[in-house]
Amino acid sequence: MRLTKLQLTNFRSFERAEHEFDPSSGTVIRGDNGRGKSNLLESIFFLAVAKSGRGSRDGDVVRWGSDHYTIAAEIDREDDHLKIRIAYDQRSKKKKAFLNGSPLERLSELIGHFNAVLFSPEDVDLVLRDPSERRRLLDILVSQSSTTYLSDLEQYRRILSQRNHLLRSQGHRLLQNASALLPWDRQLSEIGARIVHARVAALNRIHGPLEELYHSISPWDECLTAVYRSPCLRDTVEETTQALVAVMETKRNEETGIGHTLVGPHRDQVVFNLDDRPAHKFGSKGQMKSVLLAWKLSEAKFLNERTGSKPVLLMDDIFSELDSKRANAVLNMIGEYGQNILATARDTDLDLTERGYEIIDL
Repeated sequence: MRLTKLQLTNFRSFERAEHEFDPSSGTVIRGDNGRGKSNLLESIFFLAVAKSGRGSRDGDVVRWGSDHYTIAAEIDREDDHLKIRIAYDQRSKKKKAFLNGSPLERLSELIGHFNAVLFSPEDVDLVLRDPSERRRLLDILVSQSSTTYLSDLEQYRRILSQRNHLLRSQGHRLLQNASALLPWDRQLSEIGARIVHARVAALNRIHGPLEELYHSISPWDECLTAVYRSPCLRDTVEETTQALVAVMETKRNEETGIGHTLVGPHRDQVVFNLDDRPAHKFGSKGQMKSVLLAWKLSEAKFLNERTGSKPVLLMDDIFSELDSKRANAVLNMIGEYGQNILATARDTDLDLTERGYEIIDL
């Protein structure tokens, strides 16, 4: 899978921008701070998930003073050539995705046509310290490899919103008559159990590469593991469904009091451990960066294995805080993954052109 052309209109700092990428080589985006290197990588990731990899709202990425943005690209796949366009209108607050010129009914239909992995050092603290961001990290990964999972996730969020609305509007009246809540409990539990087991299966598959890659990147001699924590996880989907239903019943009094659902995959934990100690609590900044980088490279391996196509690696400032030896080791590793698009400062001491990288100066 290769990105060959990118056009931006009113996206972040870019009023107009057009870049072509050689599908046979990697690309380095160079420039001083504030020139838009990270914005360019963010726009490419939009093509994979139809939203910002930074978690930004669409209105926040519209160029100041403009009322819309568009991202257009051409993609070479193993057996196809795709044209993708994403357009957002600030006035209507609507976003549309187009594939080969045809509008898609739902934005989610775009996911899976172009796969990408985005690493950004500014996300290290945010992603590893915030439980919701760690869940989001896993959800993006599994969604890019499974339309079934994405459908379950979207449906779960709709039902969760409806159940929470019922809890807020009916409150303690549900304690006298819970019949209105029971159908929501069952639906949420069935879909939630499928989500939990899909997440656990992904973590089980990624465990080996994650540990191996961390040892290759990090100067610290620790073992990295990713653990999924859910009070309702059981051996089978059916057993997890029953456990979710049961816990919802025990928490009904508390939920009606506060007006939202207290159990389910939206509350579960993904924890990165270094020698059984949570990285988000005890890891240094350098350790956490190595954790996230190892995770991102493991994502690429996972997506290649699941989809049969290597994703595009979008690596923002991966060389900071790495000595020359480890920086070159990282370059050697990512060279195996497919197309690499790197953003870096001008003063890098690595000779990337000798490695066959094309240079885009901003």
